[in-house]
Amino acid sequence: MDSGRELARETWGKYLDEVTGELLNSEVSIEIVGGSPGRRLEAAHLALQALSYDRRDDVFEVAGARGTAHLPSVVRHLVDHPERIAVDSPASVVPTRIIVDDRDGVRTVVSITRPAAFAG
Repeated sequence: MDSGRELARETWGKYLDEVTGELLNSEVSIEIVGGSPGRRLEAAHLALQALSYDRRDDVFEVAGARGTAHLPSVVRHLVDHPERIAVDSPASVVPTRIIVDDRDGVRTVVSITRPAAFAG
């Protein structure tokens, strides 16, 4: 898997806030690579609610909703002490994949599918 364009740590929070604004409600899936059992799909077909980095607690978060507008449930995936965040896009383009490596060598891959109305 390509490791992408690495983001500078001091830009993580602002960058992820901006991407959330651009991609709110886009479909996301979360895959874990490494650790035990090795590779697994954590969640799929979620509507993106937030991508964030909390500098104080040193935590990356992706949150997505599933269900209906009247009865949604929110799925949150946290990466404690991320060592690296990379994206699969040039600086001016919204990513379709965000790659987060933690200090234990476990990789979280957030794949994003923009609705057809936003593409192009």
